[in-house]
Amino acid sequence: MRILITNDDGMDAEGLHLLEDLALQFTDEVCVVAPLANQSGVGRAISLHKDIEFVRRDDRHYGVSGTPADCVMMALNLLYADNPPDLVLSGINHGMNVADDVGYSGTVGAAMEAAIVGIPAVALSQRFYQRQMDFTPVKSCGHDVLAAALETKLPERTVLNINFPEAHLGPVKGIRQAILDEHKFSDEILPGDTPNSYRIGPLVMRQQVNEGSDRWWLNEGYVTFTPLHMNATHMGLLSSLPEADF
Repeated sequence: MRILITNDDGMDAEGLHLLEDLALQFTDEVCVVAPLANQSGVGRAISLHKDIEFVRRDDRHYGVSGTPADCVMMALNLLYADNPPDLVLSGINHGMNVADDVGYSGTVGAAMEAAIVGIPAVALSQRFYQRQMDFTPVKSCGHDVLAAALETKLPERTVLNINFPEAHLGPVKGIRQAILDEHKFSDEILPGDTPNSYRIGPLVMRQQVNEGSDRWWLNEGYVTFTPLHMNATHMGLLSSLPEADF
């Protein structure tokens, strides 16, 4: 099995190194192509109308001066042009990617870029408690979680989104299927450091958590598995939309 790994936190992120170590427990054919700088929150953005650096560190590690989606595109065209990888793993993100956040996530965006071209893809994220980086859940059960993911047959154009619960909740209880929650309430816009500038502040989240959702099961101490489909068409509404000839 040939695995391509990327992330959005950058080449030197702890989560990326942990994911590489996990992948190497299943195959020796692992290649890492990741952003040279942190690219959190860029979603599936690509770098248009500018040059992108592709920097070789060694035979298995490459850095890209672009987005996570750029990393996947560059890897597939420059390293895997004649023989695509069997799987793309993205992560392990420093912080959860759940609910409405998945659209912002560079981690999920990279996995989506792979899924679009027919390559099975998994996005993995570790939830932190009060911004304290602690990958204990990944270290304790990451092998079993990745093994379960590898046994999952993903339909075309589908990403498996995996989140690990906070370490302070104690030992991980298991894995649960989960729907995406709806947790965004509003945004906080803060004054910037210079005149006429602003910053996007912390997300203001809904207090209500939908039962059976990714946030619900994370709060209970479980790893969550959520399938994300690239076809965002609202099929239930489609047939009720008007049609006309002109």
